[in-house]
Amino acid sequence: MSDGTERSEGESTDYTRSSRRTFLAAAGAGTATALAGCSALAGGGGGGNGGTAGDSGSGPDFSGETLRVMVWSGNYADRFEETIKPMYEERTGGTLQVNRGWNEILAQIRSAPEDEPPFDVTITEGYFYLLGRADDLFLPVRSENVPNMDEVIDYYTDFRTTEFGVPIDGAPTTLIYRNDQDFEPTEWSDLASDTVQNSNGLGIDKGFWWFPQHDAAVAMDDIELAGEVYDEELSMEVFDYIGSEWPIEGWATSGEDIWQFFENGIIDYAQWYYEQTAFDIDDYDNLSHTAPERNSGFVNHWCPVRGTDKRRMAEDFLNFLLDADTQTAWSENSPTLFTNENMEYATDKLDEDLPNNSEEAELIAWPDFEYVNSNFETFADRISEMEASSN
Repeated sequence: MSDGTERSEGESTDYTRSSRRTFLAAAGAGTATALAGCSALAGGGGGGNGGTAGDSGSGPDFSGETLRVMVWSGNYADRFEETIKPMYEERTGGTLQVNRGWNEILAQIRSAPEDEPPFDVTITEGYFYLLGRADDLFLPVRSENVPNMDEVIDYYTDFRTTEFGVPIDGAPTTLIYRNDQDFEPTEWSDLASDTVQNSNGLGIDKGFWWFPQHDAAVAMDDIELAGEVYDEELSMEVFDYIGSEWPIEGWATSGEDIWQFFENGIIDYAQWYYEQTAFDIDDYDNLSHTAPERNSGFVNHWCPVRGTDKRRMAEDFLNFLLDADTQTAWSENSPTLFTNENMEYATDKLDEDLPNNSEEAELIAWPDFEYVNSNFETFADRISEMEASSN
């Protein structure tokens, strides 16, 4: 969820009704704990440190080893199990135990003994990655064990630290619309058009409100990309713009909400996430979507979890996920943004809609989560007020 992350889950917490403290609790925040034993792990991970090349010569042989991996629940996990699990197990001889989670992921790590983590590797979007680093929930990634990092598009290694996690997949936001409206929006400012104003209205994500916030700032176009969010004089004007220019009739906490809003005739347009939309939209009649060239989005960083005794296996797994061939195969059943500059998307539409290089990645307003976190209560309260007044 998911930077957002996968957004399809009914488990998604309604963060807009929460104070930052409540949000942090929902995200698994608690008393920060020091990373005991980190220095002992720095030189090796105990079990799972297989270094003998397998028969194919393609990497370490982890026969008999099990790596526990946490991924976003829902169809993200389904597609992961269909594609990644068999590929990795065939290559290494090891076993992937796929765990499914959502906003409780960090809480599970915190509540477990530091030397007995509930899983060895976890997915995180940008906000969880920030919180996990702050509370020492992840181990540093040893770059010598993840050589495929050299093939990651430069932007993704520069815009956020890779010390504790590697950027692998993600999604930009996208615009969903009814075909019978005879109006195809191509940019976020189109949601302020007369056609949308006179329609049944718009659905947006209220759970991960920072994405529609950034898309609205892109639409305002007073500062480059979503610079309005980070300007003291303009940050609250972004919410004024949303309230006055976007006819919001659906406040969603999951992809299921968005599709239900369309099915029930509540909305004719929506702000949502490319991966989830592209995967699900064919199940619904009379709907299309388009990804604006300039919009917001999220990238998932995958992290070794503190205390794992499978650190070497975890790093090999991260290297596997970064491999161009892995991401190319993954694209066959997952319409996801990928980070290896040499991977190939499964369709021309994916290739056109998703960034292929740093120049294209720079057109996406990736939220600065340190800033969002420092202004969380102010922004979240404003979203809650807007939802309450619209109802």
